[in-house]
Amino acid sequence: MKIVLVTTLGNKIIPSGIVSAVLTQTAEVACDSLSIKIIGGKSLDEIERVYVYKNNKLIFNGYCDCQRTTADERGFETYIYARSSACLLVDNDAFAYTYNRPSAQSLFDAYAKPFGFSYKLDDICTFKKYEVSSGSSLYGAINLLVSTITGNSIRINADNEIFMLKPSENILSLNDFSVISAKSIINRSEPISAVNYKKEFSYLYDCHTYSQLAEKLGFSRQRYVNLAALPSWQRNYKISKMLKDSFKDYKRLEITLKGYVESELLQRFDYSGKLGDFNDYLLFEKVYSICPKLKRCGLSALTSLDNLRKNIDISEVNYVD
Repeated sequence: MKIVLVTTLGNKIIPSGIVSAVLTQTAEVACDSLSIKIIGGKSLDEIERVYVYKNNKLIFNGYCDCQRTTADERGFETYIYARSSACLLVDNDAFAYTYNRPSAQSLFDAYAKPFGFSYKLDDICTFKKYEVSSGSSLYGAINLLVSTITGNSIRINADNEIFMLKPSENILSLNDFSVISAKSIINRSEPISAVNYKKEFSYLYDCHTYSQLAEKLGFSRQRYVNLAALPSWQRNYKISKMLKDSFKDYKRLEITLKGYVESELLQRFDYSGKLGDFNDYLLFEKVYSICPKLKRCGLSALTSLDNLRKNIDISEVNYVD
């Protein structure tokens, strides 16, 4: 892994003395994150940009959020924390506005194009009204429209391309990789069985949506929400998302692999081992780490698939108004 730092004056630095570097990618977090610890050398000038290459491929393109340097009798110790370029859209607010028949392209042109991003989404639009509420980020305004229409979120890669993040069509086997450890987690504390809600011209929570999946698995957990301000299509999406998100930690795997694994988020995996057989799990978080401790164990790096979730079929939701 090659790390390149760029100062506010535009000078490039290829740091030596890197004792640890951790790159984290999470499907539900807009920005990838990178933390670096450097020992030795000299005190670094103020860092603005951070790039990471693996096998000559750019895998991280970001901005330094925090730079902390400590000096003692042993020399300098520097810690750098950076977020990927998506932070430009996350850290800026969108103005509150009601759009008539908006498209993802029109929101991209208004919010993301001025920052130099490229549009790699399909033609996505609606003939209905779309509400951008106060406090929404530029990223959130685009993502909510896309996810409400398609059910999938947007993602920004290291090449500054905005694309749709969706489950892979193919399923890979984790048994084809060098598995170091595996952990299975079942969490029954969060799944929701019903959402009771208000819609326009309603004074009571007299509209209901039930989860057939929750009922089948023996869950009984209800929520009450006021959705009167939302148009029907955004309201239905919000309810469906509430029910599906409540299952996100129901069945999970955590797998640690040797070396760097070049796998995209929401890749589907199967796995068989001492814990049993696990079919169709989605990758939601990947952590790539290098540090001296690994080298002492004969490893160059580790890839932790920290959040593999059972792929839940949202069709098992029963809408009742």
